[in-house]
Amino acid sequence: APHARPYIVYPFTDQTGWTFNRGFRCRDHVAKLYLTPEESAIGIEIRSRVGPFVLIEPYSKHANLRWPLDHWKALVASRPDLTFVQHVHAQSPLLSGVTHVQTTFRQACGLAAASNLYVRGESGMCHAAAALGVPQVTIWGACMDWAVMGGYPKQHGILADGPPCGSYRPCAHCATAMAGIAVDRVSAAITMMLE
Repeated sequence: APHARPYIVYPFTDQTGWTFNRGFRCRDHVAKLYLTPEESAIGIEIRSRVGPFVLIEPYSKHANLRWPLDHWKALVASRPDLTFVQHVHAQSPLLSGVTHVQTTFRQACGLAAASNLYVRGESGMCHAAAALGVPQVTIWGACMDWAVMGGYPKQHGILADGPPCGSYRPCAHCATAMAGIAVDRVSAAITMMLE
C-alpha cells in the first residue's frame, strides 16, 4: 500500500524519486494471494476458449517502466506461434492480434493464474504473479532496483546496463534504456521460460 512498502526508503517525492532499501529483498517475502472462484473463472474461461496463452499488458502508470509500444507490437507480430491475451483497463493501449479481456486487478490475477507465462514491465502485477507462482518475463529497464524488487522464483528479468535511477518522473535515461531492450531479447526470454 502507499507509504507501506518496505523496499522503498521514505519519505520520497516525485522530485527526489525512489531510494531503495537495499537491506530488503522482495523475493525473500513472497506474498500469498488467494483468488475467489469467480476471480479464477475468468482465466479458466479464456483458457478454455483460446488454449494455452501468454498474458501481457504494455501499460504502466509510470512512464519509466514502459517498454515502447512499437516493441510490443513487433513482439506480438514476431510470435505467431503463441496466443497472446492482454488484460486491459481504461488506460491500456490495445494491441492488435491479441485477445483483450477487460479486468479489475484481481480478475487480471485470475487470468495470470491460468496463463503459461506473464510478460510486462515491472509493476504490482509482477509481484502478484510471483505470489501465484506464475512464470514471468519482466521487462525491467533501468528505473527500479532488481536486487531489491526482482529475482522471484520463476521470474526472468530483462535489465538495462547500469545502476537504477529510481526516477519517479519520466526521464530520458529510463526511456533510452527501455527502448534499447530488443524485441528478440524478450522473445528469446519467452521461449526459455516456456521451455
